[in-house]
Amino acid sequence: MNERTRAGVWAWGGIIAYVLIYDVFALRTKRHTLSAGFHYISTLKVGRPLLVAFWFYLTSHLFRWVPQKYDLFRRFGA
Repeated sequence: MNERTRAGVWAWGGIIAYVLIYDVFALRTKRHTLSAGFHYISTLKVGRPLLVAFWFYLTSHLFRWVPQKYDLFRRFGA
């Protein structure tokens, strides 16, 4: 595993930790969790199509289904 890959793995670990810590905090303080926020946005007229489009693109990017010339994350971020 090279240094860039290792940094990416640590970043994913950080995202997972953030989600878990925030949701525990939200539940204990009776605030909305990230899941509740996601669900709320998905009920909005504009929110649902935007979420579906972004989620589809992100999933396609992560599984590398998008050719590199069309994948903005890989094209400009790598």
